[in-house]
This record gives sequence, C-alpha cells and structure tokens, in this order.
Amino acid sequence: MIFKNFFRKTSFSIIIFFFIIIIFLSCVSNAQTKELTKGDVTGLPIPRFVSIKSNKVNVRRGPNSTYQIDWVYTRAGVPLKVTAEYENWRRIEDFQGEGGWVHSRLLSGQRFVIFVDNNSILKRRPNRNSPAVAIIEEGVIARLISSMGEWNEVSVEGHSGWVLSDSLWGTLNKEN
Repeated sequence: MIFKNFFRKTSFSIIIFFFIIIIFLSCVSNAQTKELTKGDVTGLPIPRFVSIKSNKVNVRRGPNSTYQIDWVYTRAGVPLKVTAEYENWRRIEDFQGEGGWVHSRLLSGQRFVIFVDNNSILKRRPNRNSPAVAIIEEGVIARLISSMGEWNEVSVEGHSGWVLSDSLWGTLNKEN
C-alpha cells in the first residue's frame, strides 16, 4: 500500500516534470525560429527580396572583397533574394538559383520581379476575367508596385497591371 501511493505520486510528478520540459523546449524552439527569420545585421526578414542598384555588380564567393568574383550582373533592377547577412555583405540568390555574396551598398530595397513564364498576361485589375493590358515575355524585369494575395501589380515598359504570382519570381507567397 505504501509503495502503491509512492509510485502513484512519483508517476504524477514525473508526468508534470516532462510536461514542463516539453513546454520549455517548445518555447526555446519558437524563440530560435523567430531569430532565424531576421537578419543578424539589419534585423530585416530573411529571406527578403532586393534589387541591384547599379549596372555593374560583382558577385563573390565569400563576404569580403578579397574573395574571387564568380560573375558580374550588368543591369540595374535585377531582383535578388537575400538569404544571409554578414557585416556589410549579403548572400544572394537569383531566379535561376545561382548565389554568392554582394556588398550591401550595391543593393536597393526597391522591388523588381522577373517574369518566368512566356506570354504572361498583364490584367487591368486583379481578376482572371479582367481585360488584358499586355502580354509579357519570359525574362522581362518589371517594377513591383504592390501585392494582394496571388496577384501582383507591376509596371513594365510603360504598362501597369496585375499578374498572377505564379508567372513571377521575386515575391514571397502571400506577400502583402
């Protein structure tokens, strides 16, 4: 009888102990997840989209000007995804999945997107039944004006309109 009560009380204590440990670990895990979504340097979200500021931007193998240049972007406005930060350097990825390190002063917060589908239809309003404004070819870069659910308002070569997110690279899902 004494042992029976002892085991009942002990098992209850063990259950409470494990419950507290699980809650603690869950809180620590959530805190780490939140830290991983913000850049260590800027505090801005990771990943996020930026664009190239000038017509010549070197992409390096590492976060320092002594690292080898792997390639050079030669057009301002190319959209890039920032995947990491280190001091004044940003690890970037382009729409083809190629990556490297770029100095932060060569990047702009101005948002651009690139069309990844051929013959994407630019609509007057964010509605599938809305009239077409233009047909845009794959590889065309457009300025991102706003996002609303699966639709993105863009401006390209004198035309403004709405296009579905599936036709673009340079936005996060459900970005508002």
